[in-house]
Amino acid sequence: MNTVFNIVYKNSLFYKNGLLLMGIIGFFLCCFSKSEGFVFLNSFHTKTLTVFFQNITFLGDGVFTVFVGVIILVFFKKHRKLAFLLVLAYLVSGVFAQIFKSLISSPRPSVYFEMHHYKYYLDTFINSRVGFRSFPSGHSASAFAMATIFSIYVNRKYVCIFSLVFGVLVGYSRIYLAHHFLIDVFGGVFIGIVSGSLSVIWYDAVRIKIIKIVKKNSFEPNSWGNTFPNSSLSNR
Repeated sequence: MNTVFNIVYKNSLFYKNGLLLMGIIGFFLCCFSKSEGFVFLNSFHTKTLTVFFQNITFLGDGVFTVFVGVIILVFFKKHRKLAFLLVLAYLVSGVFAQIFKSLISSPRPSVYFEMHHYKYYLDTFINSRVGFRSFPSGHSASAFAMATIFSIYVNRKYVCIFSLVFGVLVGYSRIYLAHHFLIDVFGGVFIGIVSGSLSVIWYDAVRIKIIKIVKKNSFEPNSWGNTFPNSSLSNR
């Protein structure tokens, strides 16, 4: 059975780099204010990059996660556990993200700058989300939940690196497209990694319990004191 210690130990490369990433983001947040950090991270915009990140950001959407899960179930049936883990991690990260969004009132970038009369404008403000549910970034949480699952399941260095790059691109796309601040992405990264890790632990724990129940029921003695593993009497 997987425990937090076992998962971290067996996938130390992913968790070390994930911790390093959060440390870098944390340091950046300490050095820049919310608005200054946003402006700095959006200092370079082009039409090509906008199109690129509009496509990248979709990879953090729940629809994409479900799509990947279905593809695995249909074409890679021996890896159906991976499909279930991906969907479970997405659901767990989504629940955590929505709980925080409902508890914390945090304005989206375009709303934040307007409220504080900050004379700053981006072309992406036209299509950016508005409202007060900015923290945390749900797309970042979903992307890092997926990255965590793939890294743990495959447990290969190249998958770990690719997964982290994937998560970083999705997270940055949320800032580039003016949907979130860096602090929102930071929250999403944390929720995603925790959700992915917990999903693996919960899945294995439930699976073991189900196996034990099935075995117990299969080998229960009948009223005559005999045991029938196949739950059938005999052909008489």
